[in-house]
Amino acid sequence: MKFKNFVLGLGIFIVFALAFFQGLETFYPTPQYDDYCSNRAGPLAYKIDTQCANIPDLQKKAEQCWDSKGDFVYEYDSNGCAISGYCDGCRIDYESDLDVHSSRVFIISIIIGILVFVAGFFLLSTEPVGSALMSGGIWAVFYGVVKNWRNFSESWRFLLLFVLLIVLIWLALRFNRKTSGFSKIKRKFRRR
Repeated sequence: MKFKNFVLGLGIFIVFALAFFQGLETFYPTPQYDDYCSNRAGPLAYKIDTQCANIPDLQKKAEQCWDSKGDFVYEYDSNGCAISGYCDGCRIDYESDLDVHSSRVFIISIIIGILVFVAGFFLLSTEPVGSALMSGGIWAVFYGVVKNWRNFSESWRFLLLFVLLIVLIWLALRFNRKTSGFSKIKRKFRRR
C-alpha cells in the first residue's frame, strides 16, 4: 500500500512540475534568441587563420561590443580573413527582455509555489496528494529561483538559499511536532 502511494505521489509531483513549466511557457513564453537575432549579415565568430593579418583596432572594436553584450559581426575578404565588422545590438535587447522575463517568472513561481505548498499542507491527511503537492510547491519555488539566478548577485544568491533552507527546516520541524502531537492525542482517545 505504501509503495503504491509513493508511486502515485511521484506521479502527481512529476505531472505538476511538467504542467507548471508548460503553463508558464504557454501563457508567458520565454523570449527566444532567434526572435531578436534571426537575420545575420555575416558569421559571428572570428575565423582563426595564421595567414590573415591581425587587425588590432578590429579586435578592440569586437571586445568593446562583447563587453556591452552585443554580437560582433565580422566581414571577411575573399581569402576568409576578417577585414571589418560592426556591433549588432540584437543580443542586448534579447538579454534585457530575458532579465525582465526571469524576474517575473520568479515572482509567479514564488506565489504559485507557496499556494500549492499550503494546499498540500491542508490536504496532507489525504496521502499521497498532500505530500506530492507540498513537494510540487517546493519545486515551483526552486524553478523560479533557478530561472532568475542570472539576475541575483552572489550575496543575494546565498541569502535567498539560506532563507529558503531555514524556512524548510522550520516547516519540517513544526510539521513533525504537530504530527507527533496529534498522534499522542489520537492514542489517548483510543485508550478510552
